[in-house]
Amino acid sequence: MKTHPLEIESVGSDTYIVMSRGHHNLDEFMREAVKQYPDWQLGGPVHKWVKSVPDRSGEFAMRYEFVKEGTRGAWPATYCWEYGEDWQRYNTTPPQENDR
Repeated sequence: MKTHPLEIESVGSDTYIVMSRGHHNLDEFMREAVKQYPDWQLGGPVHKWVKSVPDRSGEFAMRYEFVKEGTRGAWPATYCWEYGEDWQRYNTTPPQENDR
């Protein structure tokens, strides 16, 4: 199975959504997502199977559709969105050593 680097990409338009190609450890994914987008209140990380399809509206080059594993052209993704499940837990900053 092909492995993908953890590279967080913003893929939402009206909603804050980020994903990375590959099925990554959910906690590691969320740490990196919140680090890159600290004000987005991200949560609800999940593993999905995704297919890239051309966007006929012209608004985007591609759209991402969730599909079943094994669908031709599907690739694994780790995905989360604003105010998804447990967003408060993922967006809590632990106290720094100097704050104690």
